Amino acid sequence: MSSVNLYELVTENYINDTVQDVLYMPTPGIEPTIGVIDTLFDKRVYFNEWVEYHEMVDEAIPKQQTDYNHGTAVSSIIVDGPRLNPWLDDGCGRFKVRHFGVACGAQFSSFTIIKQIKRIIAENKDIKVWNLSLGSDKEINDNFISAEAAVLDKIQFENDVIFVIAGTNKPNSLVEKIGSPADSINSLVVNAITKSGLSTNYSRKGLALSFFAKPDVSYYGGSKEQYITVCEPLGAASVAGTSYAAPWIARKMSYLIDVLGLNK
Repeated sequence: MSSVNLYELVTENYINDTVQDVLYMPTPGIEPTIGVIDTLFDKRVYFNEWVEYHEMVDEAIPKQQTDYNHGTAVSSIIVDGPRLNPWLDDGCGRFKVRHFGVACGAQFSSFTIIKQIKRIIAENKDIKVWNLSLGSDKEINDNFISAEAAVLDKIQFENDVIFVIAGTNKPNSLVEKIGSPADSINSLVVNAITKSGLSTNYSRKGLALSFFAKPDVSYYGGSKEQYITVCEPLGAASVAGTSYAAPWIARKMSYLIDVLGLNK
């Protein structure tokens, strides 16, 4: 079995940026913590006190301002998504985030990230729910699970954690099947739907190994009917993508596990 080591990050759709007023945030207390493994996080945002940030990217690698957009936006949904999107208020409250920046730029080494994920999970045993909104633009193979997904499955089994993974977006109209690591069997893979409940035009399809239904669930990921409002380093942005559906499910999973006490 061979694997491609370098992946192109599936980009999201950014609609418009506006300068966001500074919003009041209370000091975090006993709220549960969700792990986020993503691109970089900008500490200048209004909810920075709720995010414990660890940068895992080598200091020698040059970083652009855009490298902070995706990761910061994902964490903003987990921390303060209902206030940014009142129509999606799930009643779960706010969550603290432990954010690990493992990628910057449009390309990243999947093997390096998987190695980092092993270390991150091993050193953060207190976190049960992990959000992973990174994925490949290439389609999965019909005959075997990707190396990345297989490692994630093993990590979850050995550490009693669960990954909530974005179902990956279509880079173009020719790509239909989901990309790695959305073929992870043990993970909760999330696709995106529109406000009217229809599949979005950027969503991709399973199956994994021809019989495992992936994605597992779908949630609102933003569309021309109603985009998702997130906080990026320069302010509010209206976005769409499976990356922004996954954190909403991570919130609900953490509420069920960390607040209600249900097992994984």
